[in-house]
Amino acid sequence: MTRELIYQPLYEDQDILVIEKKKAFLSQRSDEGAQESLAEFISRVQGAQFFPVHRLDREVLGVMIFAKSAPIAEELSSQFRNRVVKKRYWAWVKGSVAPGRQHLVHYLKKNFKTNRTTVFPRPTPGAKRAELFYWKIGEKDQFSLVEVELKTGRSHQIRAQLAKVGHPILGDLRYGKPEAEALMPDSGAEKLGIQLRSKLLGLMHPVRKEWVEWEISIPQDEFF
Repeated sequence: MTRELIYQPLYEDQDILVIEKKKAFLSQRSDEGAQESLAEFISRVQGAQFFPVHRLDREVLGVMIFAKSAPIAEELSSQFRNRVVKKRYWAWVKGSVAPGRQHLVHYLKKNFKTNRTTVFPRPTPGAKRAELFYWKIGEKDQFSLVEVELKTGRSHQIRAQLAKVGHPILGDLRYGKPEAEALMPDSGAEKLGIQLRSKLLGLMHPVRKEWVEWEISIPQDEFF
């Protein structure tokens, strides 16, 4: 597979690389055994080492950032851990979402053997607090296009939390209900990927110490 099929550079300097992930690919090798990670793929293609500082689920596309050195990677990772990074996503979900800004707080516990996250409504042993906001920006048939702002960064967070409140993401075969699987209402047997994109990423530049943001344009009909 070539670079053009996998990712598109959005910004690069001597410290960081920001890309748009264009195809399903593992963010980190530890996700699934010995398969090559996206950071390793980019390093091989560009002939220089790149360090991962966050992850997207294999199937989720959109904006990602990589560091060019271990110290830069640690500084960026600390921003993700300390929740100072701005992260926004677009998703098509089942059902008509209520108007206004919706706020979700749950407690998530991941089963690493099944790679599935369980959602609890209140504090539970072994579960981590998960918080996000979402609001409707479009609608088609029985589906809504929502923008999601993450406040925490838990595994499968958006997918699991939205499914928990009755709005599973279109094409999400892990958390989606049968009626919200990867079939469009008018597409017969045509399959879609999960309709979730990392649209915007903002953080403090690790060297210049100024706020920077990258946002991709996603035509609504690119989803479905």
